[in-house]
Amino acid sequence: MSISQKIEDDFRPLVAELGYELVFVDYVKEGQDWFLRFFIDKTDGIDINDCEKVSRYVEIILDEKEYVQTQYVLEVSSLGLERPLRKDEDYFNNIGEKIEVSLYKPIDKKKKYIGILIRYDEELVLNVDDKEIAFAKANISKANILLDF
Repeated sequence: MSISQKIEDDFRPLVAELGYELVFVDYVKEGQDWFLRFFIDKTDGIDINDCEKVSRYVEIILDEKEYVQTQYVLEVSSLGLERPLRKDEDYFNNIGEKIEVSLYKPIDKKKKYIGILIRYDEELVLNVDDKEIAFAKANISKANILLDF
C-alpha cells in the first residue's frame, strides 16, 4: 500500500469528524521537494478557512505518527471547479458532464479526448463530436470535469 493510500485510509474518518469529505491524498515529488496534498470537499463548498482548519488538525497527527520520513510540504485544498474523477462513484455522478480523459496508450494517435460522459460500466464512453468513443478503464491515466464559461 502506498503512503498516499495509507494516509487517505487513516485520515478519512478523522477528516469526516470535522465535517469534511477527504476525497483523496497525493504524496508526490516535484523537483527537489515532496508534497503531501489533502483534497477535501463539503456540500456547500470549501474556502480558505476550511483548508486551514483541516491542515492544523492533520498536521498534529502526521507529526505524531510520523507517516512520512522525509521533509515535505503539507497542502490542504479543494478539488477546484474542474475536479478530477478518481473513483467509480465520481464517474457515475458526472454522467452527462463534459470531461477530459488522458490515456496511457493513444487511440487513433491521440492521448487526450474531450467529450460528454455518456456511460461508465465495463468501459468509459464519451460523445466526442457526435461520435461515441469507448475507453478501457485500464487505459485511463487521468480524467477531470471541464467547465464551459
